[in-house]
Amino acid sequence: MKNMNLPECPVVFNSEHHTYHLNDKQLSGVTAIIKWLFPDTYAGIPESVLMRAADYGTLIHSKCELFDSMGIVPSDVTIAETVEEYHKLLVKAGLEVAYSEYLVSDNQAIASSIDKVFTDDSLGDIKTTSQVHEANVTLQLSIYAYLYELQTGRKANKLYLIWLPKPQYGTPMVKELQRIPSEVCQYVVECYVAGGDKLSAVSALVNYLPTENIHKRVKGEIPDGVHVIVDELMMVKQQLDELTAREKELKKQVLEAMQGVGEDTWSNDLIQISRKAAYERESIDTKTLKADHPDLYEQYKKITKVSESLTYKLL
Repeated sequence: MKNMNLPECPVVFNSEHHTYHLNDKQLSGVTAIIKWLFPDTYAGIPESVLMRAADYGTLIHSKCELFDSMGIVPSDVTIAETVEEYHKLLVKAGLEVAYSEYLVSDNQAIASSIDKVFTDDSLGDIKTTSQVHEANVTLQLSIYAYLYELQTGRKANKLYLIWLPKPQYGTPMVKELQRIPSEVCQYVVECYVAGGDKLSAVSALVNYLPTENIHKRVKGEIPDGVHVIVDELMMVKQQLDELTAREKELKKQVLEAMQGVGEDTWSNDLIQISRKAAYERESIDTKTLKADHPDLYEQYKKITKVSESLTYKLL
């Protein structure tokens, strides 16, 4: 990673609280402006689920930064594959990282850290979400470029989205985004800082924002935003399967132990264990009964309303 001797920002970033301060004044982050303009991006998703998705994103960011600075590949196989793919994408695009998390500000109202500054003054932002909202990222990187030029006096070159999704959601990619002019970005920032004239900000942006996401949903595909819930569901299912298999093995061992001493019950202050003798269970073959004696089947059948439910399986 090469150092370009870019000027250091006077703003202080508190990583624990994710706040920016210049002396005694707290500044706003660029992500707050994005959320202000696009409030429905993750509408309806529980905060706890969003936090877990954010934690995963933070992990990938930190591992990519560690690789850029020291060439260290993570020990976790899945994370390592993501980091290696990230490196391959940058090499293919001819991009070399000069700075990670480069802090920029207008020293008045806003500040943010740019994920990647490349040696040719191009800027990059890493996303790990299941779907990328291209309009959001385009505005985010364009404001970064505006602040970068304001702070460094250098011309920002190209803007790159670096998409590193989990394997089930797509193929990692680097995509160049069309920059929104600095004067438009400045106006949007001023609207936000002045108290939130969203209509004016949107009107200024309407001719510059892309209208479609990079990954367009097709019918039957899991909608954007629900992916984080499905991720948790898959994780819970895997844990349940592992616990169920372990429970089966432990019950087998305890049963064998009880058989060995010829006892039917064991207990302590926390658990009571009962050994059930083998038995034969009777049941009615309803399919055969319906075929051979349909009148009898209709006479004794019972209808029970079943609520709508969900079924799923891991592939």
